Amino acid sequence: MARLTAISGLGGKGPACFLVEARDARLLLDLGYGPQPGLLPNVDAVGKIDAVLLSHSHRDHAGGFALLGKIGNPSVYATDIVRRLLPAETNPLPLQGSTEIVGLQVTTGRSGHAPGGVWLHLAVDGGLLYMGDNSEESILYASDAPPPASTIVVDASYGIYETTFDACVKKFDPVFDAGPVLLPIPVAGRGPEIALYLMRSGRPAPHIDDALRESLTRLATHDSACLKPGTAAQLAQLAAESATIGKPTGVMLAGIADATAGEAAKRVVEWEHETTPAIVFTGYLPPGTPAERLTTRGRASYMRWNVHPRLADNARLARAVGARTVLPAFGDAAQHRHAWEAAFAPARVVVSGSVEL
Repeated sequence: MARLTAISGLGGKGPACFLVEARDARLLLDLGYGPQPGLLPNVDAVGKIDAVLLSHSHRDHAGGFALLGKIGNPSVYATDIVRRLLPAETNPLPLQGSTEIVGLQVTTGRSGHAPGGVWLHLAVDGGLLYMGDNSEESILYASDAPPPASTIVVDASYGIYETTFDACVKKFDPVFDAGPVLLPIPVAGRGPEIALYLMRSGRPAPHIDDALRESLTRLATHDSACLKPGTAAQLAQLAAESATIGKPTGVMLAGIADATAGEAAKRVVEWEHETTPAIVFTGYLPPGTPAERLTTRGRASYMRWNVHPRLADNARLARAVGARTVLPAFGDAAQHRHAWEAAFAPARVVVSGSVEL
């Protein structure tokens, strides 16, 4: 009998870490940090792990390398694109395909969320599908349909949110046209996508930091396999034509997303007590970060740029793979459980603990 246990990431927003025990193998699906500063999964009672499989490079899924010594220093697996973004030695996972890891067949496909990001399917007891973070709506990152699975861990970061990507991004048009605006972004995520949107809408190229320019260049060349057709050349053009951030002007894109580090942190310190430029955060606002502080006191605003699935997307996915058990990860279970149960019916919804597969 196989078992899936949520170490962290189920019931609320927290670092991703799910334990799979099957056929004498013990694996972790993701090993994250944050998004709140200092938050790590509690692995003290987890024991020895044979392998860690990473869905993508974002720190709330892959930032927990400091914990590897506590779980026996297992091998870590990620796609080649993700491996180039990580600080430690890892082993390869296919971007699309199947491989065997510690005796288990693992199938992967592009998740549509970030460079090299994948969903993970384990061939155990009817199939276990772990989506990590995913999106079907991205104009930049490609996504692949996963195989059937009786148990699925979905990306429920947005709870019961249903606004489409098209409706969401149209709200940004007045912001982009109003004057100087700084958007702190993840350079290996929505940053390149926002730059692409600006290009396709006929607006001037954004002003960008060195980290985003490097990401655009890498995506246009070595990492283009994770992109939708025809986008690599546009990213290369953006890398070549986008000016460096200087004085406040136009649309400025800088990492990192919560402004705790990088060029965004530097610019927030410089402009926090000025009236311009506008500052807009587009993702989760972790407690204790500049993103939370500036939005709370009104110096910055928050506008969501869709990079996670809507509830309708998750419900459709669960039906498509034939899921009998659904674990909505990274969302507020106390607030949304009843709506999730209705949306995923007749599948069983689990929001804590372990599941027999």
